[in-house]
Amino acid sequence: MKIGLNTLITRKSADVALLAQRAEALGFESFWVAEEPFIPVNSASRYPGSADGVIPEIFSEIASPLIVLARASALTTRIKLGTGICLVPLYNPLLLAKEIATLDHLSGGRFIFGIGAGWLKEQARILGNDFKLRWPQTKEAIEAMKEVWTKDEA
Repeated sequence: MKIGLNTLITRKSADVALLAQRAEALGFESFWVAEEPFIPVNSASRYPGSADGVIPEIFSEIASPLIVLARASALTTRIKLGTGICLVPLYNPLLLAKEIATLDHLSGGRFIFGIGAGWLKEQARILGNDFKLRWPQTKEAIEAMKEVWTKDEA
C-alpha cells in the first residue's frame, strides 16, 4: 500500500523542505500540499467542509503550492510531490504548464498534478472568471497544458 502525507503549509509552518525530508525518511510515498490562493475579505460562499460554513482562518495563510514543492524537492530524492489540489481555472494555463514542467524537471520527474476547480465563487469573480464555467475551463486548460507538454509546436 502506498501512503502519502497531505499538509497545509503556511508562513507559520516548519521548513517544508525539512518536513518533506522527514516524510521521505519515514517511508511516505508522496508529500502533498494544499492550495488556497487567497480568501476574499467578504464572502457569501459557505465552506463545504464545516457544519457552520465558516471558512477556516488558516486558509488565508496557505503558501503557494508550486513554490512550496520546489523547496521540498531540494532536500528530497525519492518522495513524490503533489498538489492536493491546484485550482487550475484560476491560472493562465500556458504559464501554469511552464511552472509545472519546471518543477517536474527540477524534482527529477517526481511531481504529481492534483487538480480541482474551486468552491469559492468570490475567488473566481475577483480573478475575472465565470464560476459556473470552472469545470469546462479546467478541462480546456488541461488539454492546452497536455499539448504544450507533449508537442514541439502546440
